[in-house]
Amino acid sequence: MGSKLSPLLANLFMSDFEDDAQKEKYFPRVWKRYVDDVFAPVKERYLDQTLEMLNSRHSSIKFTVEREENGKLPFLDLLLTRKEDRTLKFGIYRKPTSTDRYITSDSNHFGGQKQAAFHSMAHRLYNIPMENAEFAEEKEHIHKAAEVNGYEEGFVNKILQTHRRKQHRRMSTTLQPEREEIKRVSLPFYPKITNPIKATLKRQGLQVVHKSENTLRDLLYNLKDKVPPDDNSGIYRIPCQNCPSVYIGQTRRKVKVRLKEHKAAVDNGKISESSVAAHAISCDHVINWKEAKLIKNVRKASQLNAWESYFISNSQERLMNEDDPPVTSCLFGLTKLRVQ
Repeated sequence: MGSKLSPLLANLFMSDFEDDAQKEKYFPRVWKRYVDDVFAPVKERYLDQTLEMLNSRHSSIKFTVEREENGKLPFLDLLLTRKEDRTLKFGIYRKPTSTDRYITSDSNHFGGQKQAAFHSMAHRLYNIPMENAEFAEEKEHIHKAAEVNGYEEGFVNKILQTHRRKQHRRMSTTLQPEREEIKRVSLPFYPKITNPIKATLKRQGLQVVHKSENTLRDLLYNLKDKVPPDDNSGIYRIPCQNCPSVYIGQTRRKVKVRLKEHKAAVDNGKISESSVAAHAISCDHVINWKEAKLIKNVRKASQLNAWESYFISNSQERLMNEDDPPVTSCLFGLTKLRVQ
């Protein structure tokens, strides 16, 4: 719908629409709506009048009708079947175009994403009041869908067992466990890097959620013109020409502006304004300005301290930096990122 407010505004509009329409003669006695899908049984002889009444109330709202066929009617992902005693039987409805293709087992996604579709199907299996035949049919369908996507039988059995236990607990007691406040940290999914971090954060009571940064859109093209490295903000490195010493710093402005300030401090002997100047003058060394460069583009100012501390803590080079890094953490030593 575009804006995040769109669903809220659409529901407010439809609520007002329904309040008005229910005063009409042909408004259905049963009216259950979920977003833009409505379940409203209407007698065949009143169907045309009901549809005409609904469509005449607003020029932007047009309803269509789904007719019952052989006593069956799909609604959302349910298939409602009218039984001989006029009660309803529930089953799962899938469109004829459904292919049951989900994230495959060999895809480079973290486990939670691969399991999500099957957790959804298992949750639906144990929460919709289906009869034995429909339950068994849907359970078999879930197993076949897993097989099509390359998953072992145990993968599905474990998920089904989890939801079966939840159903058992729900039916055994009305008591609800207290929900603890969960603190989450968002990290990109790079298994060799994030898995050790995840284990450490878990011990600190933090749950890691992953975000994907390797989308096909990102890999194929970029709509924006590339910004020269010197025009970015972030973490920069300045080496000495006469010794292995380097300086690692941060800047919110363009890195070329900050490098000019360091150079001016060296030229004017202002050692109090720059650790680079202090090194060059005290050691009578020449700074290698040609190799000075941005090593990590950081757009958010709130992340600069952490990134600068990371590079300083993991640097194997002799540093000109006179002050301690702004952030100290044991996490910086867990991984060795190579950031260009």
